Amino acid sequence: MQYLCAKQLTAGGTTYYPGEIIPDGVILPERSGKLINNGYISEMNAEVSRGVFSGQGGLFTGEQVDAMITEAVAAELEKSRESMQAVKAELVEMESVDVPETVLITVNRESDGENEQVTAVPATPQEIQQVFSIMQLNAEEGAKAITEVQSENVLILLHAADSRKTIKNAAKERADNLFSVEGVDT
Repeated sequence: MQYLCAKQLTAGGTTYYPGEIIPDGVILPERSGKLINNGYISEMNAEVSRGVFSGQGGLFTGEQVDAMITEAVAAELEKSRESMQAVKAELVEMESVDVPETVLITVNRESDGENEQVTAVPATPQEIQQVFSIMQLNAEEGAKAITEVQSENVLILLHAADSRKTIKNAAKERADNLFSVEGVDT
């Protein structure tokens, strides 16, 4: 009788792996019962040895099994496509969301005593990025970078947010130079 190997075992000097067919005569009849009970082998009937697999309603041929696998794979691919299309639609929808051109940032101004003064500074994303880039530099490099700044909003935000005296003074000086030059030109 032929057997189907369920767990790796060596019989008759040959190692069999799960799923392999053990030919007739390799397993001694008196040992087969113990190997079956321990889950090493299982009996094979004639249909299985010819490539027919058992199912809920009976037996399936190898071609039928291949067809069922192909159908299952195709169904899963279709689900994946639908899922990807839904994600793509969400991304397209997110791209159409309007991003504000400016962000209002409230800044506490220097006050004279008890009255705290707050100013709202409208800043573009590029200006905010420039502020953070300068704040990440050391004091000397930051002061040099401030000499190239053209935006009043960047200078105000740097003066308000950076605690380093060098940066505060450079921002104030740059603002004074920008506005005094602009005042002369107009």
